[in-house]
Amino acid sequence: MFIPDYEIIAAGYKQQLVKLNARLNQLSILRLILFVLLIVAAYKTFQQPTPWGYITLGVLALFVIAVRWYDSAKSKKLFVKELVGINENEIKLLQEQPSMYDGGSKYNNTRHSYAYDLDIFGEGSLYQWLNRCSTSFGQDALAAMLTEPATDDIKSRQQAIQELETEVTYRQQLQAHGRLMDKEPEDLQKLKWWLTDKKKFIQTNLYRLLFVLPTATLIILVLYFATQNEQYLTIFGGLFTLNLIVSFSFGRIIASQLSMSTSVNKILTQYAQQLRLIENAKFESAQLQLLQKQLSTSGVKASAAIGRLAALFNYLETVVNLLVSILLNGLFLFHVHILYRIGKWKKQHATSVLPWLEIIGTAEALNSLANMGANNAGFCVPEIHNQPLVVAEEMGHPLISPQKRICNSISFQQEKFVILTGSNMSGKSTFLRTLGVNLVLAKTGARVCAQQFVFYPFNIAVSMRITDSLQENESFFYAELKRLHEIIESLQKGKSVFVILDEILRGTNSNDKHNGTIGLIQKLIRLNATGIIATHDVTVAQLTAQYPGITASKCFESEIAGDELIFDYKLKPGVCEKLSASFLMKKMGIIE
Repeated sequence: MFIPDYEIIAAGYKQQLVKLNARLNQLSILRLILFVLLIVAAYKTFQQPTPWGYITLGVLALFVIAVRWYDSAKSKKLFVKELVGINENEIKLLQEQPSMYDGGSKYNNTRHSYAYDLDIFGEGSLYQWLNRCSTSFGQDALAAMLTEPATDDIKSRQQAIQELETEVTYRQQLQAHGRLMDKEPEDLQKLKWWLTDKKKFIQTNLYRLLFVLPTATLIILVLYFATQNEQYLTIFGGLFTLNLIVSFSFGRIIASQLSMSTSVNKILTQYAQQLRLIENAKFESAQLQLLQKQLSTSGVKASAAIGRLAALFNYLETVVNLLVSILLNGLFLFHVHILYRIGKWKKQHATSVLPWLEIIGTAEALNSLANMGANNAGFCVPEIHNQPLVVAEEMGHPLISPQKRICNSISFQQEKFVILTGSNMSGKSTFLRTLGVNLVLAKTGARVCAQQFVFYPFNIAVSMRITDSLQENESFFYAELKRLHEIIESLQKGKSVFVILDEILRGTNSNDKHNGTIGLIQKLIRLNATGIIATHDVTVAQLTAQYPGITASKCFESEIAGDELIFDYKLKPGVCEKLSASFLMKKMGIIE
């Protein structure tokens, strides 16, 4: 398996930065020289139109080319700088420094069947650990994969993710282009508004009529240079002024588009670059090839279309330069032509833009999962089974560092329901989250933290961390009952549910809690549920005698060595025999 060496990659990009800085210095000097020559040539043109007029045009063309080279090199420098930052971030994360990526707190939903209980979102969450998305579409797509993954194409996602694991350059370039959009959420809202706005542009018939004016202007100008006839210069002046008046009449429409274009032009340029990367990649997996096919509409590539709109908006922004605007509009009605082409573009492509950008999001989400796989060579690719079971060999929590991670094996193949007992702090809750998080990863198509992992794509239902709701006048206890009721309803509807429960019915007395726990487990068994429940009530484990071959007892034990309580966090068969609460209370001086 390919494992990226981020230090070597970062060093290569730093070398590129040195070369780009040198090129930018050279182009700066060239621009200055050409600008001085342009001023001199323009001054000479007033004294002697021929040949200085032609020389001025030539120097102007060279100046424009030099400016473009400089802008291109500057953009390249910013892009490479982001690539350096991406690799330095990966180095820091592999050194177990806190993640600098968004934790997705906005996606947290305490009513979701497992996201809140398993710490899928928030600081230090699974989402933050995985997240390498740099666009809002990517962030949304990754959140959806973790909470609502499509179960019918897990295999195709696995293939796509495994292919992307080796494509570190592609993954990082896609991420880098997104990172250049520092205000993407706000600018995206403006783009969405523009795509749906019904404001009309220039009608085709009027545009064709207006095309006559710049054509006549250019013909008269050529005749003047050819004949030096002053009458042609007078006619040219009149046409030049008329063109400016016509352009000014469209000023309000141009201004309305300009107010939006300055915001979205930057993100359009980067979206186009991301789309081009996806289109030009040589993919073998079916899902990635499908993404590429969806980026071509009627023979037009998405990147070319988005890039064209970015270029049109960029041309439109030249209107703010008074000298350039007077020259271009007096000669060509330049901004009128640009306005017409923007309207034509919108009519052809507006409805396709958001679907194209959502494909970027899907690609970014798959890249995030692939990046995780590339960084964790010991993780395995889960095997999908067509029967309701889960078998995990040497499974650990992916967010715990390898040096501290304790791995355990468990099977839900023969015995479908496990009753887990153990003393306080022995590792029960961590193990439940370990099992849940790896199931979530498996359903996304990602690698999981295990030597071997076989699973059926269950619906996952967890009750570990229940919250009350002041808005709904709902207590902790009632909220928990609602969650348990939802689980039972899903099973009664015939859904395959993997149930993870941690110390249920905390808010009631011990007898009630015992009877309720027993009754719930019996109901879950009758409904053919697969899953695990952790409890301090060791008498609950007696149910395994009542349901042999269906239930199993597992435990985490502790050892008291002198004045110390020792946990090995290893899962064992049977029922916990050693409790630790009173020992810890005595040790801390809480009780005698």
